[in-house]
Amino acid sequence: MENRQESGDVQEASVQAQAEVVRGENGQFLPGKSGNPGGRPRMTVEEKDALEEIRKLANDVPAKMTELLNNPRVPAIAKVRILEIILERTYGKPETAVRLNADIQSNEAARARLEAIAARIRLEVDR
Repeated sequence: MENRQESGDVQEASVQAQAEVVRGENGQFLPGKSGNPGGRPRMTVEEKDALEEIRKLANDVPAKMTELLNNPRVPAIAKVRILEIILERTYGKPETAVRLNADIQSNEAARARLEAIAARIRLEVDR
């Protein structure tokens, strides 16, 4: 029983050590600190081999796209998509416009609204 308690204390100390402040007042990581201290996991041999095969295939893509664009039997929708891909890779995707309607309230207003809702619920429950 005591060993289990000691083990729990060690784990708790480890969690506290990890929770030590690693960010400054501005929210950025302090010098010498990282949000991912273990780093990116290494790729396996199989993953490296698969990536190499994909890269070899990628060399042929521009020629294949040109072939498809020049083929009269390829549907127009496929050709449009090929052209979209070429444009996106060349010039980047166009900016997307977003329309946002938001009702922004202060903390006090939001709290008052929640309290009013809670009061209505209490009235319903009391009935």
